[in-house]
Amino acid sequence: MANRERNKKILLELVKQPDNSRCADCGAPEPDWASYKLGIFVCLNCSGVHRSLSSHVKSIRLDFWEDKLVECPQGAVDSCEIREEGVHRRD
Repeated sequence: MANRERNKKILLELVKQPDNSRCADCGAPEPDWASYKLGIFVCLNCSGVHRSLSSHVKSIRLDFWEDKLVECPQGAVDSCEIREEGVHRRD
């Protein structure tokens, strides 16, 4: 059984890391959404784009995250390489 508060705490710690503190797509500060398939954090606006493309995104503050979904991004989101290969930043 997933521990809701533990998983939320893990996500909130991950998003504080320098590589994760900005939206992977547009660079907006303090993203509140994450793609657990791509292992990136995105802002509200970009999360809508990901949803329209059938990506799997969830709010890091409001949605329930199962253990297996938190464990996957924990390894991937730490890496800038995943971000650079998965989504290209729009300047």
